[in-house]
Amino acid sequence: MSLPVWATDPSSLLITEEEYEALPEEICKTIEVVDGRVVFCESPTPGHQRVSRNLTFALLAARPSHPCVDVLQDTDMRYRHRNPHVTQAGKRFTFRRPDISVLHCLDPGARLWSGDVLVAVEITSSDDEVDFNDKRAEYAAQGIPVYLIVAMDGDRIGSVEEYRLDWSGRNYQLAAVHRGMLVTELPEGMKLETSFADLERV
Repeated sequence: MSLPVWATDPSSLLITEEEYEALPEEICKTIEVVDGRVVFCESPTPGHQRVSRNLTFALLAARPSHPCVDVLQDTDMRYRHRNPHVTQAGKRFTFRRPDISVLHCLDPGARLWSGDVLVAVEITSSDDEVDFNDKRAEYAAQGIPVYLIVAMDGDRIGSVEEYRLDWSGRNYQLAAVHRGMLVTELPEGMKLETSFADLERV
C-alpha cells in the first residue's frame, strides 16, 4: 500500500501566507491555516447556510447608529496575537474563517484581523470538537469579547452557547445556553432577540 504524501513529507501540509495568497479562490474557500498547517473544512449544509444568512440579517438589524459596526460572513480572520514564547522566526501564519464576524468597520481594502472582531460565530454540529474546543481556546486567546456557538441538530438549532471573556481577557466563561430564543446584548449595545424558528426559516 502506498503511503499518503504527508506520511513521508510532513512539510507537504505547511503553507506560508504568500503561498496561500497565490492559491485559486476555490481552493482558499476549502481550507483554514493554523500555525502554518493546512486545515481542510467541510462544505456547509443547506441548514447551516440558512441559519448563517438569517443570523447575519438579525445582527445587521441590531447594529447601533454609532460607532460603525459591520457583519461579515466567511471572511478570513488573521490572528493578531501569537504565542510570545515562540521566536519570531518560528511564528507561522494563522487564520480562521468564522461563519459570522461582527466587527468595527474596516478601512477600504483592509484585511480582517482578530483584533477587529467583537463577536465570532460558528455554526456547527453538536459534536464538532474543533468549534467547541480548538476555536474556543484560540478566539479567547485572540481577545475576541464574545463567541457564539450555534449547535445544529440536523437542519434545526439545538442550542446557542454564549461565551464571554473572563477577567483575565484570555479565557472564555460560559455566559448562557440559549434554547428556542437567542436573547442577548452584544458589544456596542447590540441587542439581539430572535427565535430559533426565524433563524431556521427558508
